[in-house]
Amino acid sequence: MLALCSVGAMAQVASWPDRPIRLILPYTPGSLTDTIARMLAERLTQRLGKPVIVENRAGATTIIGTEAVARATPDGYTLFLGGSSTHTVGPNLIKSLPYDPIKDFAEVAYVGGIRSYLVVGGSSPYRTVADLLASAKATPGKLNYAAVTPTAILAAELFKLVTGTDFIQINYKSSPQAITDIIGGQVHMGIVVPGDAAALMKSGQLRALAYTGLTRSEAFPQVATFGELGFPELQKIVGWFGLWYPAKTPQAIVERTNREVNAVLAQPDFVQKFVSFGVTLDGTGGTPEEFGKLIREDLVRWARVVKEANIPRQ
Repeated sequence: MLALCSVGAMAQVASWPDRPIRLILPYTPGSLTDTIARMLAERLTQRLGKPVIVENRAGATTIIGTEAVARATPDGYTLFLGGSSTHTVGPNLIKSLPYDPIKDFAEVAYVGGIRSYLVVGGSSPYRTVADLLASAKATPGKLNYAAVTPTAILAAELFKLVTGTDFIQINYKSSPQAITDIIGGQVHMGIVVPGDAAALMKSGQLRALAYTGLTRSEAFPQVATFGELGFPELQKIVGWFGLWYPAKTPQAIVERTNREVNAVLAQPDFVQKFVSFGVTLDGTGGTPEEFGKLIREDLVRWARVVKEANIPRQ
């Protein structure tokens, strides 16, 4: 019986994929991650010969979609695009997650990293970080910030702690919703990724006050880094994206997917689009083992940041 099961499993792997693959995304349509997921899905569809269909499962600060993948059948037909929010920042901010970021997943590949901007609405009275801090200190507990992902929450909470200010957290299910309210003035500030905000920053609907990069960005060279403004701790805020399967997915499927993802990430036109979204490509792709090492190191690093900054776990 065991031999028959083994032969059956080998046949399943050999014929993979023989039907559509779901690419689960724990964010709503319209976000940067959604755009990246659809770009990857299109290219993987071409390479695998079967549809890779993006399925948005947003809610509960990425937990709903992430848990769905952790509980999915490990047959190679449920793929996941998550990142630091789901696997390293979130686990350090949330006391009890319904999934284990290491044990419940099989790492496939690192996709890319991204830095963020602190933004206010284009009609906001705050033209510099100093303006924002002065108002926050003059009216403690009156200003607020938009919170979408765990990474954005950690960034804002760390900003509060290193600047000695108090901003109220306002939770949103998606970046577009949060950005709409920042533009409208209902929310005073947010820490956002360029893919969600670059066009609005260029049009003047959003005003960027600071950047988490180690150096100024080529897209917005007029925006100072947090390091230049005297807050180097905030340069630790780096988000990244990656792909996983549920734990116990056959290794042959993981390795095949890794090869196909690496091939996609090497396509010049794909790289050009990524860069235009503000995605950094250092370390992109690689092996599943290298991706796993990055995740484990990031978990330790964020744990240290949370402890040093005394950020309360939710």
